[in-house]
Amino acid sequence: MHTSKKVLSPAFIRKGLFIAVAISMLTLGRLLRSSTTADTWQSLLRIHPRNLLIMFSAVLLSWLTEGLRVKTIANLLGEEISFFNTLRINLASIFTGNITPLNSGTIPTQVYLLHQNGISVGKATAIVTIRLTFTSLLLAIGGPVLLLLFRGRILREVGLSWLSGIVDYLLILAFLYAVFMLFLLLKPAAGERVVQRIFRLKLSQQVLGAKAETFCQKTLAEISEFRGALGSLLRGNLPAVLFVLLLTACSWLSTLLIVPAILYGFGVNIKDKIFRLILLQFVVQFFLSFIPIPGGSGLAEIGFFSIFGKYLPKHLQALSVALWRLLSYYLNILVGGVCFLRLFSRNKEKNHL
Repeated sequence: MHTSKKVLSPAFIRKGLFIAVAISMLTLGRLLRSSTTADTWQSLLRIHPRNLLIMFSAVLLSWLTEGLRVKTIANLLGEEISFFNTLRINLASIFTGNITPLNSGTIPTQVYLLHQNGISVGKATAIVTIRLTFTSLLLAIGGPVLLLLFRGRILREVGLSWLSGIVDYLLILAFLYAVFMLFLLLKPAAGERVVQRIFRLKLSQQVLGAKAETFCQKTLAEISEFRGALGSLLRGNLPAVLFVLLLTACSWLSTLLIVPAILYGFGVNIKDKIFRLILLQFVVQFFLSFIPIPGGSGLAEIGFFSIFGKYLPKHLQALSVALWRLLSYYLNILVGGVCFLRLFSRNKEKNHL
């Protein structure tokens, strides 16, 4: 609870927003200065309004699928919440997630706002935990598998072949993490014993000190919480659970379609490139998930600059990154921030009545 209050405090939010936007703007500024010419702005003016609509449609689709996913999970757990409220809560959660390290603001925001809409704290936590776990499984399993199959081609395409050794080590760690996640799902009791042993290791005791036991109990509580939530979900109906998995994939896919939409807007033939573009983005997002900077600011721009650099002339590369960041990040911050302020101001008014 103390952590949630800290993450949702105005001072923490202002600090995170400043850091994320400042780093992102500085990086974009340097990229634009290095590659912008007179042709850059002329090309921007030549984008057909229809293509701009396609770009914004990809963002809107990501919002709608994510809202439907959370509503479906809530319904499976026996909770009713309107789609409109779910959509607003998601956007507010995306806002706090984008301005906090490792998206740490997403969970407390979503739990708090779901509770304010009449869902118990336990059920709200279960909804958010299931949503997060499905997302983590997709990233933890899908990312390493795609890297294993295509890492040589991917690294060559983004000009990072020299990172192949580091990537191999990261792959090993990612696979171990994915195996551990599946182990916790299939053998929860044995998984808890493994967690206890890990926190009792001499290295864990040295690194965490007196907090080792606290972290251990917190981890065990989260595992137990998820097991109970997942059990409730699976006792519903299997087709609905598979539908949640499908929505998870669709939510990711709709977000990854923003880059192809931008390239299409600049006249690139993307028919035979969509799979490659989605693959490259997914892998970049996989690596960004390990970066503690809010929103992956700085490294996100550089990573996507490498992707755009393979398909666009130099004078459009930085502009494309700026446009992608506007659609995938700043628009989420703007709309999500409005939802966040309105929802929290409304709740404050209720508490004063």
